[in-house]
Amino acid sequence: MTNTVNYYIKKDNGTTINIIIEPVLTQAANNHLNFTGVYALYKGNDHGEARLLEMQEIAPEIGESYPLVDDAKNPDFLGRLTYNSNKLKWEYTGGSLSPNEQHQIVEFIQNAK
Repeated sequence: MTNTVNYYIKKDNGTTINIIIEPVLTQAANNHLNFTGVYALYKGNDHGEARLLEMQEIAPEIGESYPLVDDAKNPDFLGRLTYNSNKLKWEYTGGSLSPNEQHQIVEFIQNAK
């Protein structure tokens, strides 16, 4: 999955929350985008939007450019999921999602491929 998507998960307390799952891409020498195996997770709103999209850098050719917001300072940042293809294992870092909540997101990503 290489497109940013929204997905609702069920929190451990029984409520639902909208999660923005953003694949982290890098630009190759041939100007193609390559997926890094990392997904950044952000809290979205009921409309599938997040403030992060308003705060991120805009390419200079598109418009005014702003510096990137450090995820640690973004109140909507929920962590990162990294897939290690050598170990066939997922690792969650930088957030407070429970193992059950992480599992829901991983299952969604795996089924979306």
